[in-house]
Amino acid sequence: LWTGCMMRDIMLKAKPTNAARFVWMEGGDNPANGPYGTSVRLCWVMDPERSIMLAYKQNGSFLSPDHGRPFRAIIPGVIGGRSVKWLKKIIISDVPSSNWYHYFDNRVLPTMVTPEEAKKNKQWWKDERYALYDMAVQSAIWKPSNNETVAVSGEDDDNTVSVSGYASNGAGVRVGRVEVSLDKGRTWKLADIDYPEDRYREAGHIKLFGGLVNVCDRMSCLCWCFWKISIPKKELLVAKDIVVRAMDERMCIQPRDMYWNVTSMMNNWWYRVAIRKDGPNVIRFEHPVLANKKGG
Repeated sequence: LWTGCMMRDIMLKAKPTNAARFVWMEGGDNPANGPYGTSVRLCWVMDPERSIMLAYKQNGSFLSPDHGRPFRAIIPGVIGGRSVKWLKKIIISDVPSSNWYHYFDNRVLPTMVTPEEAKKNKQWWKDERYALYDMAVQSAIWKPSNNETVAVSGEDDDNTVSVSGYASNGAGVRVGRVEVSLDKGRTWKLADIDYPEDRYREAGHIKLFGGLVNVCDRMSCLCWCFWKISIPKKELLVAKDIVVRAMDERMCIQPRDMYWNVTSMMNNWWYRVAIRKDGPNVIRFEHPVLANKKGG
């Protein structure tokens, strides 16, 4: 939970001209290519549903240096690189930011652009069509966990295993469904979804951490949601893997395959957990990614 002011209110005081299109932000840091900076569209800043804000607290505490102290931008539903930390300067302009990091960071170039071509021709990086803003719909499995085992009495075992995870999306668009497959996508099972963000909507305006929680003022969904489904053990016994995909309310869906690009960004293909056989009636779940320390 972030505390601060809406960037929209700052823009209303600034009174941008009709030619204004973009809001530039620059941080107080000084990396190799100058202060970090980027921009977003002014119309997004002015949209209350986007909930773009300037924050000085996180969960009731003043920001720590790692989180942007004393002041940072919060732009939910968008790639994290747009939420500039240690905010020092805001500029309203008719063109996107000219900052080095706006051009050469957070881009998804077309598949045919090779590393060599991307290095040779800088114009690829300066095409605003390839700039990364809204996140894509995404889902993943967290239970069963990696190397978790389940005993199955046999092919007539009617007991179930709870499979669960999270799903998220960009631009404030709600995740509309999450589906699980045990046959590599030929058939699908519909999971149940819980939206914790809605609990704040139902609570209305409440005081928390010294500020007013106003989630009920908007309909956009800016937080992840949680899904779960119970699957019979006998079905898992004969399956090779569990795959999950999500679809948002615009009917945009996670793809089966990756979209190769030179920066390897925004890949959201199906999340897959392999099912291994540790004996005739014991199955073990193997995730594609491993925790680098106990607990995550």
